[in-house]
Amino acid sequence: MSRTERGVSTVIATILLVAIVLILAATVSGYVFGAADKYTEPQEARAFGETTVVLGPEHRSWNGWNSGGGETRGDIDRIRIEYTHGPVFEGDDIGSVLVRWRGDDGEGGHLRYVNPNRFSDDTDQAYHDGDVGEFCTGDFGAGERLTIRMVHNRWQTDGKTGRDDVGVRYAESNWNDIDATDGPFFRTDGRYPVEYGGDRPMEPGDTVEIKFYGPEDELLIAETEATATRFDGSPSEINGDDLDCE
Repeated sequence: MSRTERGVSTVIATILLVAIVLILAATVSGYVFGAADKYTEPQEARAFGETTVVLGPEHRSWNGWNSGGGETRGDIDRIRIEYTHGPVFEGDDIGSVLVRWRGDDGEGGHLRYVNPNRFSDDTDQAYHDGDVGEFCTGDFGAGERLTIRMVHNRWQTDGKTGRDDVGVRYAESNWNDIDATDGPFFRTDGRYPVEYGGDRPMEPGDTVEIKFYGPEDELLIAETEATATRFDGSPSEINGDDLDCE
């Protein structure tokens, strides 16, 4: 090969190299600018204060629970969350609230409160006839407290959600709700068809996670956790009228 031919080959190689670099640069810049177009400013962080999970501090006014004679037993487990800093939780924008628990033995379960705005007259209830009734949502801001009530049938002996029918589990009930300091957050004036699953209800010592999800139950908005404890005193009675959508 002559010197001229070698010079031409070098020029061609250089041109090809420059072309490849330009193509790669254009591809990378297109990806970067495209990603920038999709970028959204992250929302202000939410900070929680004390979160407590207490098993059995309340019992329903319905006398079927304690009609077995004498002992008043709490059939409502309760979570309380102090919200210290961040943007307002707007109930309509929260798709669901998931409560998940697990013990050292690996057993546990979960309970999901779906936004009542997703209910309809056709919303199924696993163990009761009729629709869920009227429903409402509310807001939850910094400086307020959220209370989640979870009704179980651990000792229930009769009724439509009797132990023989559904086993030991959390069950749909008029007393299930999520309450903000100044009013409802998720609530119905009929039975709340919560989504329950797992090995068992909560037990003392379980690690409990509370997660707030966006409208499609995909985007995790905020979360907190606590350890479940057993209430030692006499459970206070609550009436279903206290949980109306007002």
